[in-house]
Amino acid sequence: MKDSSASVAEKQMNLGKITWKDGTSKKQFWPFKTSIIHYMEKNPSTAKCYLKMAQSCKYFFEANPIIIVPKLMNDFRDKSITYFCQNNGNECEKKERKCCIKIDLNKFLHKLWITERLEIDVQAYLPLIRTKIYRCEVTVFGDVEITFSFNENISADYKNQLDALIDEIIESEVPGRFIEYGGQDEKKLEIMNSRLKSNSDEEDIDDA
Repeated sequence: MKDSSASVAEKQMNLGKITWKDGTSKKQFWPFKTSIIHYMEKNPSTAKCYLKMAQSCKYFFEANPIIIVPKLMNDFRDKSITYFCQNNGNECEKKERKCCIKIDLNKFLHKLWITERLEIDVQAYLPLIRTKIYRCEVTVFGDVEITFSFNENISADYKNQLDALIDEIIESEVPGRFIEYGGQDEKKLEIMNSRLKSNSDEEDIDDA
């Protein structure tokens, strides 16, 4: 994997002003009202739309700097290390993840638009990652399970927030969503656990 503490785009930032290889950006004279341009720059409809706007004019990236990435994930061996990848899952696997870029989320200045896959399981990183994500469009849910396990040193207020989220998960009846922390409601934990595909597969094997 590429060992870089920041993305190429991050290195372009200099005290909030982007420096480009081919010179500074130029003032734009739009044939539209400023309010329309402002709405377009702050409310891109899709990742593809934003990418086309940013590629056509530096202004849109400067006004709303977003990095579009299919995947954001932890390193398998060191969970404190975060990578993102511009390639889809199959292409990334073929390249043995050498196409992935190492980033320091604490120093990362841009927002991330995640379009395919999110693999983060470090509790301490969740609040930080939430501040970095502009939009998350993980749409492949059929074989994807999202699990969070928390240690016992979380506050009562945090537990209340988790309980509210757990209630939403149970009421939605969406499978593959699991939250676990010490001292939680055992019945609700059992309900979420029963909806995990991995547990269903084990039961099928036992029945066979």
